Amino acid sequence: MTTLANTLTAALSAFALSASLSAQFNPNMDYTTLPPEPAEVEQQLTSATVTLANAISAAEAATSGSTLDARAILGSGSSPVKYEVTVSTGGIAKKVIVDGATGACVFPKLTAMAAGASAIKLHPGSVRSTTFDFSAEPPTAIVEVYDNGKHWTVVLNAVDGSTVSDREIPRFPGVEVTGEATTLPDGLMYYEIKEGTGAMPQGKQSTVKVHYSGWLVDGTKFDSSYDRDQPAQFMLGGVIPGWTEGVGSMKIGGKRKLIIPWALAYGERGRGPIPPKATLIFDVELLEITEPAVAPPAPGSAAP
Repeated sequence: MTTLANTLTAALSAFALSASLSAQFNPNMDYTTLPPEPAEVEQQLTSATVTLANAISAAEAATSGSTLDARAILGSGSSPVKYEVTVSTGGIAKKVIVDGATGACVFPKLTAMAAGASAIKLHPGSVRSTTFDFSAEPPTAIVEVYDNGKHWTVVLNAVDGSTVSDREIPRFPGVEVTGEATTLPDGLMYYEIKEGTGAMPQGKQSTVKVHYSGWLVDGTKFDSSYDRDQPAQFMLGGVIPGWTEGVGSMKIGGKRKLIIPWALAYGERGRGPIPPKATLIFDVELLEITEPAVAPPAPGSAAP
């Protein structure tokens, strides 16, 4: 009993310690990657024509600002060292990228207001947001505009203001759909892309063969049998509830867009590339229904 008590006490103490330290973790730190070899870092820094001090001087001269922080960005392979210098000019913080070989400075000259004005010229609607990506080469300004019932994302070169891209963002990724979705009592939604003419599955024991693509709500594709050029086959009772229900009422030859709430998908924990509490969007094509049913896919397999 004493040994068990000591073990529990040690475990609880370790848990308390980890909880107290968790607040000290840097949320921007990549804790999965080992730090580089010190000798490699030193070699890259000493081989750079431009030092950190040179980079700071160059950034301040180019912006007429004062440095807030500065760091070297190590290259990979033959890529040279670059420096990221944050300067304050006119009360505004700007990130300046300094070339480690030439000392040339690149920094955004486009303001958020100017970026919004440029986007409005392309789509005379309303701007929802303007954000900057300083890690892009060159740095970019991303402007979301809503115009004439459509959503547009305009990406601008933050250095010279030119348009990098201009595209319409559909509400749902994949096949474009119109009209009203069918919404079931448990929250599952679907659009009938193409009505099938064949048989329907007879229940959870039916094994179906499908082609599908799946996305997160931000348009990130996490899986696709189309991309693999290999249909998936599984028992309807062995997949997420949203698939059991959504595919279970399809007919062979039919295509649907399923919008599956997290409670009918991978729940509070998620799985693999699926984050916790993620609503999922699928385009599904029912190819065949086979009997008898086969065992469901193993956890972590490609099928949903």
